[in-house]
Amino acid sequence: MSEPPSNVLADQIRAARERLTAELNSHAEKIDKLLEDGANLRQQHQQVAREAEQQWEALARAEASLPRVSPDTVLENVLAAVRNLITCTLPQQVLHVLTEEALGWGVRAAVFDVRGKAAWGAAAKGFGPELADETFRAVVVPLSPGGPFRQVCDIADHVDTNAGALKKHRSVLEKLKPSADDPILLLPIRSAGAVTAILYADPGGKRDPLPVNALKILAEFAGAQLDRLMGLSGETLGDAATEGAEVAEAVEEVTEPAAEEATSEPAAPQDAEPAGGDGGTPTRAEQPPEIATPAGLVSTELTPAPQPPDTAPGSDFLALSEAEQKLHKDAKRFAKLLVSEIELYNKGKVADGRQNKDLYARLKADIDRSRQTFDKRFGKVLGKETDHFHEELVRILAANDSSLLGPDYPGPAA
Repeated sequence: MSEPPSNVLADQIRAARERLTAELNSHAEKIDKLLEDGANLRQQHQQVAREAEQQWEALARAEASLPRVSPDTVLENVLAAVRNLITCTLPQQVLHVLTEEALGWGVRAAVFDVRGKAAWGAAAKGFGPELADETFRAVVVPLSPGGPFRQVCDIADHVDTNAGALKKHRSVLEKLKPSADDPILLLPIRSAGAVTAILYADPGGKRDPLPVNALKILAEFAGAQLDRLMGLSGETLGDAATEGAEVAEAVEEVTEPAAEEATSEPAAPQDAEPAGGDGGTPTRAEQPPEIATPAGLVSTELTPAPQPPDTAPGSDFLALSEAEQKLHKDAKRFAKLLVSEIELYNKGKVADGRQNKDLYARLKADIDRSRQTFDKRFGKVLGKETDHFHEELVRILAANDSSLLGPDYPGPAA
């Protein structure tokens, strides 16, 4: 017999009730789990919110403690730096003050003195105590075509570069050690119508951007101050400007391989007869490059060295033409300025050298470099009749006693 319909319906209702109850229990469990997760998320949210609030408060306190730098403050800093440059009485002081002011703005700065076909280290600040002044002055950067330093001279404008572009200038990378990610700014210092020095600046690994415009102002004013000191030293600005105008042409005459120049300091030129075919004055292409050099411009405020008894012009000097007399006067004044600068920045060594009669041994690098600068400017045009640089070494450094230069001194070129 078949089951009554009422029993079948009852079984179906019971099965449906059990199925629904199971689904409801499953949903309830999921809801409980969601509520638990929601509670945990709320707690985490509240914790993150509290930490964020604390961080915002700390940032607000840090911001409030920072000095407020207004545009007027920036201009005041630049003005103060310019005023410090105005007080300089020597070209080397100008270069040192320039780097000191840049360091005050959080910038590592170095100045390279352009001399002939190379740029020589002159002043550096912010690179640590291991980079002493004497060490940096031994750095030589060949102004080889295509390099960023040469580009500054060619365009007389700033150049943005980096450590990768300075791979050919190993001496710069080894001494200044710029970070691979640091931007490097090279600025021209223009004096006497030419680029006579180059300002190097990098942030030293800091993320702060370089104060480019402020550095440009300082570089421009440094050049103007060098021009002013040139005038005080007795140079005629017209002659200096003519020399400065030949910088680009002089640099183009460089033919030696850059790699050879980079590995060693350029040697002082040897005395040689003029290369002209007639034995007379060499042609313009044969003469060494003449470049206005700030390190050779020293204010007349230097303490004068004792004059030797025979400084009055003799009959031979008076027999020269007016142009030849002017040439000798200019050469003697330039030699005096170069030697006076050596004395000014090496007072201790000068005193010890006089006492021990070994001035040349103690000051060989400075004397040889200044001798090279003098010979490039006057060596061939003066010939071998006289050596004004030697005369000033004896008069100023050796106090008119040539024996104080010591046995290592090679003697006059004349």
